[in-house]
Amino acid sequence: MTMATRHFRGPDGSVFDRDVVHHPGAVAVVPLLDDGRVILVRQFRTPLNRETLELPAGVRDKDGEEPVECAARELREETGYRAEKIEELCVTHTAPGFSDEEITLFVARGLTPGDNEADGVEEQHMSAAAFGFDQIDEMIRSGELTDAKTILATCLLRQRGI
Repeated sequence: MTMATRHFRGPDGSVFDRDVVHHPGAVAVVPLLDDGRVILVRQFRTPLNRETLELPAGVRDKDGEEPVECAARELREETGYRAEKIEELCVTHTAPGFSDEEITLFVARGLTPGDNEADGVEEQHMSAAAFGFDQIDEMIRSGELTDAKTILATCLLRQRGI
């Protein structure tokens, strides 16, 4: 990730500068168990200086790795689960007012548990647990779950009747 000041031309022709954070892109995956529960991870997030509850996710920082491959890798690293099938839900821009970050959201099914393959200090100290959609809805309402990608992905699944 890098930050740069860029020059832009507005719709009216005026020129202005903005600071933009360039991001290589990321993925997030909804690990959906056969019983309908979702695996979420609890991890420390440095910018917030606290733990958050969210979907397994990660930066697309491996050359040539397709988003679906990155999603499968992040699922293994953060939860230990392997998926029989991973399908794309949508692509979203997390903060288009200052960053070009794009996150591809996936749902993973046919999960098989295994050992996680933690890679990095954050993953070494994270934990995973399964939650029903009603529990997730309540955690969103109470403010315990505030992660935008997690809220979006779980709402999309609810909307689609999954």
